[in-house]
Amino acid sequence: MSEISFVPIGLPEESRRKADEPDDSPDQDDMGSTWPIIIFSSIIATGGLIFGYDIGTIGGMIDMPAFIHTFGDHRIDGQIAFHSITKGALIGISSLGGFIGGILSISLITPFGLRATIFSAGVIYAVGNLVTITASVWIQVMFGRAFNGMANGIICVTCPMLISELAPASMRGGMICIQQLLTTVGIQIGAITMYFSQSLFDNTNTLQFKVPLIQGLFWAIAVCVLIWFVPESPYWYLTSRNLVEKSKMSVARARSLGVNDPGVLRIVALMFNNHSYEDDEDANLKEKNSIRKGEPKYLLRTLTGISVLCCQQLTGINYFFFFGTTIFATIGLTNPYLVPIFFGFVNLVFSVVSLFIVDRYKRTSLLMIGSALLACFMLLFTIVSMLSKANMNVAMGVVMVSLSCGFIGVFATTWGPLSGVVVSELYPISIKVKAMSICGSMSWLVTFVMTLITPPLTEVFGFGIGFVFFFFNVTGFALVYCLVPETKGLPIERLDEIYEQR
Repeated sequence: MSEISFVPIGLPEESRRKADEPDDSPDQDDMGSTWPIIIFSSIIATGGLIFGYDIGTIGGMIDMPAFIHTFGDHRIDGQIAFHSITKGALIGISSLGGFIGGILSISLITPFGLRATIFSAGVIYAVGNLVTITASVWIQVMFGRAFNGMANGIICVTCPMLISELAPASMRGGMICIQQLLTTVGIQIGAITMYFSQSLFDNTNTLQFKVPLIQGLFWAIAVCVLIWFVPESPYWYLTSRNLVEKSKMSVARARSLGVNDPGVLRIVALMFNNHSYEDDEDANLKEKNSIRKGEPKYLLRTLTGISVLCCQQLTGINYFFFFGTTIFATIGLTNPYLVPIFFGFVNLVFSVVSLFIVDRYKRTSLLMIGSALLACFMLLFTIVSMLSKANMNVAMGVVMVSLSCGFIGVFATTWGPLSGVVVSELYPISIKVKAMSICGSMSWLVTFVMTLITPPLTEVFGFGIGFVFFFFNVTGFALVYCLVPETKGLPIERLDEIYEQR
């Protein structure tokens, strides 16, 4: 079917003609001031602060004496403790909640918009913390953690989606990386909070683990308030409400331009024509826009997105962040709570570095280099850990921490930010909400399984579990080489052209 052009009310014929003219420039929509989109992206990315804070607190919290004393489910040599499977479940249940949150996003975004959906994530996270604060048994903690995970699942879908739909193509990668940066800030804040909370309160005082939870409420409230200061997605206004004027206002506000600026009119006309064509396709050939049968290669693109996000979670990064306190307690560090703080600092520094390289080099090149280096660091860490286990000393401990930091640094500059960037760029607007929600949900499901089985596997194989993560990093390299297209600087409206040529 040939493309039909539509001229929305409020858009002059000249703007429509310019939108129809071919333009191979990847920066055709890069105009206006850059500061508004930087500020708006930073506000949206505060959702990542919640996610990071959750990561930074949960690993240390389950090892806190007060937490174990309150919720421990059995005794070892007269001491209250957790079964390894319970410990994995307390951490992993949030990933299962993330799976539900990712699926729930599909039902929330279309009727309510991205801002309202992000607001709901803040509310759900606050509810989860309140449930945990008032808990008296570990089962109730599980429910609270599930709510936390549900909120994180929504955040991981909606925040990068909103940023990608507001930012110009030439800035899109860097702006999405701001969320990864604030996620690392959240991890660092969480780690520091856990350190001081563990130091200041007695081992039988429940404030030892409740203070970090109370602080988490403030981050949730901040997200709920700040999200209303950013514009809604112009794509949502068009695809869900057919509100052309609202879409123009959203684009204009994001670029600090007048509503009737020629550049704004051209962008909205391009979006409108693209959306109108998709609507026409839906009316006549509905299955063409389904993920299973849609063209060009919607199913392959969705499976690629799922694979990329799952490979990110299987690199082994959660092995260090979720279980770092436990890992380094086994090698005799006097205060293993210092390790997450150090890890968080490394993660933060290299996340800042990623802002300057993500839009300068090819996405696929950075991901493949990242996979190769992550595999090397994980292999070295595993071998050194296994060889030195019987004769652990300070020097070996320093080597292990150094290799861990190298791994985290590489992750923070490659797979950490870029997996989300690539997935947000893979889909046309007609399937973007559904595809990104499915990708995010499957990633959370994989994370849940790995988090659940990591403690018992570590008990059996010790540091040898690192060979599993080494294998997944090698797999990630092959996946990117074979399946992931280069999307750097590509306008959202031109995404299909990549797959039409493959």
